[in-house]
Amino acid sequence: MRKFYTIILILFLTLSTFNEKMNVYATSTETNNIYVSTNDELEDAVNNAVPGDTIIVADGSYEAFKIKNKIGTEDAPITITAENTLGATFDEGQLHFYECEYIVFKGFGIYTDSEIKIEGSNHIRLTNNHIRLNEEDTDSLKWIRIYGENSGYNQIDHNIFDEKTKLGNFITIDGTNEDDHGSCVSSQYDVIEYNYFYNIGPRADNEMEAIRVGWSEMSESSGYTTIQYNLFEECDGDPEIISIKTCDNIVRYNTFRSCQGVVSLRHGNRNEVYGNFFFGEGKEGTGGIRVYGSDHKIYNNYMEGLTGSGYSAPIILDGGDVDTSGALNKHFRVYRAEVVNNTIVNCDYGIEIGTNYSYAPSDCIIANNLIVNSENEAIAEYNEPVNMTYEGNIVSGSGDIITFSSITDDEIKFVEEVELELSNDGLYRLKQDSVSIDSSVGNYSYVTIDMDGQSRSLADVGADEFSSDDIVIYPLTSSDVGIDN
Repeated sequence: MRKFYTIILILFLTLSTFNEKMNVYATSTETNNIYVSTNDELEDAVNNAVPGDTIIVADGSYEAFKIKNKIGTEDAPITITAENTLGATFDEGQLHFYECEYIVFKGFGIYTDSEIKIEGSNHIRLTNNHIRLNEEDTDSLKWIRIYGENSGYNQIDHNIFDEKTKLGNFITIDGTNEDDHGSCVSSQYDVIEYNYFYNIGPRADNEMEAIRVGWSEMSESSGYTTIQYNLFEECDGDPEIISIKTCDNIVRYNTFRSCQGVVSLRHGNRNEVYGNFFFGEGKEGTGGIRVYGSDHKIYNNYMEGLTGSGYSAPIILDGGDVDTSGALNKHFRVYRAEVVNNTIVNCDYGIEIGTNYSYAPSDCIIANNLIVNSENEAIAEYNEPVNMTYEGNIVSGSGDIITFSSITDDEIKFVEEVELELSNDGLYRLKQDSVSIDSSVGNYSYVTIDMDGQSRSLADVGADEFSSDDIVIYPLTSSDVGIDN
């Protein structure tokens, strides 16, 4: 009998402990609104915050500060938000998230003179902010930098970045200096989306990209960064608008308007660039996509009115100054790139191969691309590639087809009649009787939709599929991105 009561007592105590834990958990995940109107109140509220708290900041000017070791949860993040969007501003100090998790920072004007740091943190979200840092007293300033051990899964969305005039990036994704094996490791699975990047310049030779992902010493690590649905306009600072320097990243569904430069796969392997819109709008030096490294995929991109060549051509599989090994800051030879189903219309140049450096691209595929009315060579080999495959490409209208011989119609076909016509939304799309319709060849199973998000069956050549389905992906304007969009 005594043994029986002992068991009952143990069960009772266990159940009581379980209930206490559940009560604590329930309390910690409840939403709790905390209103603040001074710097002291704001710092106290942040320092004492628990999962589920929402700190609401009244209109006014505040000093940024370090937020350290604050941990929210996926279901109950800690939210710090302006009571009225952009009514609360940070005009001095430094915003620094250090070893934090699940924090949302929303609706502020951030105008300090120090970079915003996300260090050793994950699931930090910066959203609906206007970020225009004060660069008056500096020669170089990164505006947001993500780095540190265990950094990843951070989100920067629906912000406005504008008026950058000094060296440094709007957003820099770094990582750790080195891991247990002595290698640098990138922050991983960060997302940059629905932002408006506007007016970065004047022109600089280097170190003024709008976004830089990684750097040469971590180029062998995987970033898994996604850059999508952003608008870049008048981004003229660096020849590389976006510079990718790690592996396994995605750049998709972005719009580039009147930007001098390119999306550059500068280091790393296995990156994908697809579904983007590039508009030159008459500006000198406007380009598309430049490639180094191995196993990249470039597809479904639409390029119109671009004027650049060489480093800033619409698409360039460049040469390398090293082959498969060498100093990590070198230009690695291009291997096994696939350039598939892109449209290049009314550009000065088209696709360029091996324009710079001595190691020509090897084992690459250029397939099912449509190039219309290029002023110069539609496809140019400046350095003869090794084992290049051309198939299903169509060149129409004016412009020389190629700068090399021994090409068949199955590889690159010239069609005198222009394949595209201007549609109601201002894009050039396939005509009803276009030769390009149902003419794609080869097996590129990843090309399942077109530039409009319309389904492909027997695919058409170029980025556009002739279809009456609803358009779900389209070129972005300032009304589609940024604050409250």
